[in-house]
Amino acid sequence: MGPKKKDEKELNPEQEMKRKFKAKCRFRALGRMVMANTYWLFEAAEQYEGVEDVKRRVAQAVRGKTKKKRLLSITDKALLNKPAAERTDLEKKYIFRIIGGLKCFKRYPNHVKKKLAAVTYFKYYGPDRVIVRQHQEAHALYFIVTGDVIVSHLVYDDLLQQNVSVDIGIMHAGDMFGEVSLLHNILRTATCTTAGHCELLILMKEDFKNVLQASVQRQWDEVKNAMSAFNYFDGLDEVARREGCIVAKMKSYGVNEIILGDGVGVANFVYFILSGRCQMIESLQVCATTRLGRTTYKLYDPYVEEEESEQDMDKKYFAAYKNLNKSDTTSSSKGSREQRSSVEGPQDNATEQASEEPKRRPSILKTTDKSETRESSASNVLRVTLASNSSEQKRANTKENEFSPLATVQEILPTTDAQRDSMRLSVELKITPPPPNLQTYFMQVCQFNPGSTFGFGENMRDRRIVALTKVDCMMLPKIWLLQRNTANIWTRIEHYLNKKIPTKKQLFKDFVTERRWLEFREQLVEDVLSRSNTVNWTSVHDVPYSIRMEEMIDI
Repeated sequence: MGPKKKDEKELNPEQEMKRKFKAKCRFRALGRMVMANTYWLFEAAEQYEGVEDVKRRVAQAVRGKTKKKRLLSITDKALLNKPAAERTDLEKKYIFRIIGGLKCFKRYPNHVKKKLAAVTYFKYYGPDRVIVRQHQEAHALYFIVTGDVIVSHLVYDDLLQQNVSVDIGIMHAGDMFGEVSLLHNILRTATCTTAGHCELLILMKEDFKNVLQASVQRQWDEVKNAMSAFNYFDGLDEVARREGCIVAKMKSYGVNEIILGDGVGVANFVYFILSGRCQMIESLQVCATTRLGRTTYKLYDPYVEEEESEQDMDKKYFAAYKNLNKSDTTSSSKGSREQRSSVEGPQDNATEQASEEPKRRPSILKTTDKSETRESSASNVLRVTLASNSSEQKRANTKENEFSPLATVQEILPTTDAQRDSMRLSVELKITPPPPNLQTYFMQVCQFNPGSTFGFGENMRDRRIVALTKVDCMMLPKIWLLQRNTANIWTRIEHYLNKKIPTKKQLFKDFVTERRWLEFREQLVEDVLSRSNTVNWTSVHDVPYSIRMEEMIDI
């Protein structure tokens, strides 16, 4: 104790000031760290239910309601903030049990999770915080536990003559980012900003090389090999292939498992079959009616319009316009008659017509309105020919017995609720119950073999794709493919699929043809057997049950 006190006394004032300044900086840093992590530090504060300690009750009321239960407790977060070198074996096992159930670590095997438990750290970021910035050096890999992260990219704008930040996507809980720069030892390729409160798990650069680099490299090699199996990706450069490895998903399906359709499958993703076979199955609703010993089939589908003949189309689309033409001709003829009667009147009655003109105008409007509404409900404009004479001109006309030139006045009537004959609704809401004799049949539309692709937006109504064998697929986002649409290849594939895959009407025609063939075959066999005179003691029970099942099964 003596030498230590002696050293403290021997410190000069400058060293003493530096020591105090360092202590003050450490205290400020600790205070800022506590303020930055207040969001999760007070989330596990115990609820006081007593009545004696008023101070604790007031503090609890000021804090507000407790937040919802989170994936990591405050004890787990404190343990994840502990330096990796100071973690014991029991703490590592405990962390392994914690992170083993998180969504972001489910893709890794157990031996990788055990290594991650020893070197992973917890980090919290508030809203609108930049986690990584484009063109900066990479130091860590990030796993999102809770919250959303916005990914943006700098793009040069020719109009503004500067770089503009453009949002290219949003990452959610369970996603990982930052591995591209670490794996290829390059600068950051994008900027990641928090959309709200985000909790992350961080893996430092040196730990990534020791733990995850081999696993991530293996996944990327698998995606690259899958992309090389399709000649669609031959024109992509190394950067585009690297982005494809990031956004691609590899998935396997078992036998008779639905890959796409019936609400199953990943939306806005294109499927590339690597191995296995699958089939597209469509359901048909058919009404079977038997009359005079003959069965007729009719397709029931409210979304498919019935075929119309030329006469039906003529009545449906042009009948209203024919009525309009007739009404226009009749109205024009009546208008010309009224005009002639008004112009060719006797001159000696000019004063009488001028005095009675204000009284006639409403009557003319009413009569023409009735005639127009009776003849054409589609016309809302009423044309009336009236004499435009002022009061002074009327007096002059009475003295000079001369008529003023006529003028055409157009008056617009208010709109009515009456529907025009030429108006036809594009979608008529008619709710009709299904017929009682409705049956559902499933038909195979086509098969997909290795090297096939689907999910470009083809018609999937009443359709689903089912695996015949074990199927391995590579899935890529459709928006990413359309951004690299070399020679319009993806649009051409979509048109090809829509052209080659049969429609519902074509499938129904094949269904009816097969049914007619079955009926003809059965009738032919019965006719041949009825004409034979030989005695045949065999019955249907002598036929093997497996063969009878094939004939009993509907198409």
